[in-house]
Amino acid sequence: MSAYQLVNKHVEAALAEAQAAGMAPETIASNLLAEAVRILKQHRPLDNVRSELQFAIENLEDRDYEFMRP
Repeated sequence: MSAYQLVNKHVEAALAEAQAAGMAPETIASNLLAEAVRILKQHRPLDNVRSELQFAIENLEDRDYEFMRP
């Protein structure tokens, strides 16, 4: 099992549990993001965490990278 598969399994379970409890999925996502940042700060330099978050921010929009087509 990959790290992604492991995390995804738990995220899907958290979302299902949240739905049953009447919680919004975006509330769960915000809390997951906060926890991810907390963990990253424990194991990586702040500049690295900042870079990773900045990369995610810069790639929020779905883009069609025409130059990457065969």
